[in-house]
Amino acid sequence: MNLTENYRLTSLKKLEKIPTGIDAAVFRLSGKFKGRASVRHRILKMAKKIDLRGKDFAPLSESMLKDRLAEISEKFKRPVNKAALIEAFALVQESVVRTLGYRPYVEQLAGALALYNGFIAEMSTGEGKTVTAAMCAVVRGWSRRPCHVITANDYLASRDAQIMESLYRFCGVSVGCVTGSMKPPERRQGYACDVTYSTAKEVLADFLRDRIAMGDDQHFSRRVLAGFSQQGPSVADRIVQRGIYSAIVDEADNVLIDEAVTPLIISREKENAGFNESCRIAYALSQKLKRDVDYAVDIRFRTVRFLVDMDERLESLQSVGDGFCKASFLKDLVRQALVARELFICGRQYLVEEGKVVIVDESTGRKMPMRSWNGGLHQMIELKEGLELSGLKETEARMSFQRFFRLYKNFSGMTGTGKEAAGEFWTIYGASVLCIPNHRKNKRKISHLKAFTSKKSKRAAIVNEVVKMHESGRPVLIGTKDIDESEILGEELARRGLECRIINAVRSEEEAAIIADAGKFGAITVATNMAGRGTDIKIKDNVRRIGGLHVIATECNASSRIDRQLFGRSARQGDPGSASHYASFEDDVLRRNLPGPLSSFFRRMGFLPVVPSIAVMWAQHSAGSKAMKSRISVQRTDTWLEDSLGFSGNGI
Repeated sequence: MNLTENYRLTSLKKLEKIPTGIDAAVFRLSGKFKGRASVRHRILKMAKKIDLRGKDFAPLSESMLKDRLAEISEKFKRPVNKAALIEAFALVQESVVRTLGYRPYVEQLAGALALYNGFIAEMSTGEGKTVTAAMCAVVRGWSRRPCHVITANDYLASRDAQIMESLYRFCGVSVGCVTGSMKPPERRQGYACDVTYSTAKEVLADFLRDRIAMGDDQHFSRRVLAGFSQQGPSVADRIVQRGIYSAIVDEADNVLIDEAVTPLIISREKENAGFNESCRIAYALSQKLKRDVDYAVDIRFRTVRFLVDMDERLESLQSVGDGFCKASFLKDLVRQALVARELFICGRQYLVEEGKVVIVDESTGRKMPMRSWNGGLHQMIELKEGLELSGLKETEARMSFQRFFRLYKNFSGMTGTGKEAAGEFWTIYGASVLCIPNHRKNKRKISHLKAFTSKKSKRAAIVNEVVKMHESGRPVLIGTKDIDESEILGEELARRGLECRIINAVRSEEEAAIIADAGKFGAITVATNMAGRGTDIKIKDNVRRIGGLHVIATECNASSRIDRQLFGRSARQGDPGSASHYASFEDDVLRRNLPGPLSSFFRRMGFLPVVPSIAVMWAQHSAGSKAMKSRISVQRTDTWLEDSLGFSGNGI
């Protein structure tokens, strides 16, 4: 299939509207029915048949096995029956044995079947989701239509593509990866492969950039006519992707839920001296205002509210005139300046590198270069840090992740924590969550939540626990929510004579090497949420005998799913392990999401064992509700844009 035909598959696809009201309730019930236990039983039964069939291929020589793979791959260029599917996955299972040295379990085969059939497969952390996705991707790749394996970050994308390369090559499938640092020629090469590993942000950004580059050639008929005229560069020379057809989303809850709160926007910088001067005036004015006198800060909703009539104050200023310095616009910029000063902290929401503000993704702890905040917020943070002002951003294209992933013809995902978001997966993406049983019994021991009134007292207790664990020789992974906290804990441990290694957005160069050593006897690793997803920390027999890896969560995240992901770094694949969870009433999630009177009550009653857990559950539920409202707002905007601009004929 050529590039033009591939784009025809998706570029003009009309999406069904997301149901609302009673329709949504009925639709959610149908999703639960689709993911019922009998469906899981049927898929597990089929997986056992594949496992039995796979043993028949063990005696085959390598050349004979490759011949069988080439023969079956030809069938997948068109729809296949159940018998062909069983034989295909059985051949891929034996290929894993030959290339990676281990035999996939029945549960991993069931996960691959669930992905092939369009489910969100919930597989516990450590159950081998990487090879599960690869087995499904091999079968999808045989169609020679684009198959994108979406991971949580660039590190996982390049790592998984490299680890699984020998399997793909053996099965006659080409594999590549696309990461944020790549240039267009490298991206084009990555997308040209049968299977491409990347992140949601990179794939969507390239999709939007391609549509901008195509211009009027987005329309299939115009593309065909342009091909005959041969005027100017061809479509293939202007774009990097060859279409979108199949998607397998790893860490689906992170990509499709946590990261889908805001749309992805492609913009270009436009010099505007008037706007920059207005930002300087607004920031100077904000420095003259006093908190709780002229303005109030709402930590829960991360907003600033004026307590005085700012319109009247600004109208009286001589510098206020027309254009960007108009009082109504200047008021918004003053508010953004206050937001930058009060609610954005260097080392948490952003870093300063080489004279530039670099955004840090709070949910993953990773840097997001080439991205910026809009509405003047980015410029206000630059003024706050004493940096040169960047230009005004002009939006060229936007799309939500919800809308983008619904464009794929074949869509599936997997995660270790999908049950909590099952309703949203079905309502938005039409994918039901199917729980795959563990291959081995989980031996993880999780202690009760320990709550403290202040961060200082909590930090002291954490250090004491690390000292205790280190004396026994058990490796310890300490998960923090931001860069500052990881550095502070590292300093505290150094004062106690303990050597630790730190992974955060500032120290990301040695991530792979640090993770490789994190399970060794006596190792201490402090990491932001960078190490909370997808990282496989191996332990040896001497560590197994003393209890395995111990994980410490230093504070609760906005979602319990993220906490569970961190705990999942220990006790993987039947190994021993444990986890402990700390929180303080000064933590961001509790401060932002507990109303004042309720927070005071929980503080007073904190001596009761059950109270801290209730406080955290309340705060996380509140945070989850706010995030869901944001996602719903994004969906409504998408629907409004589609309805309002439908006359343009652009299709999406």
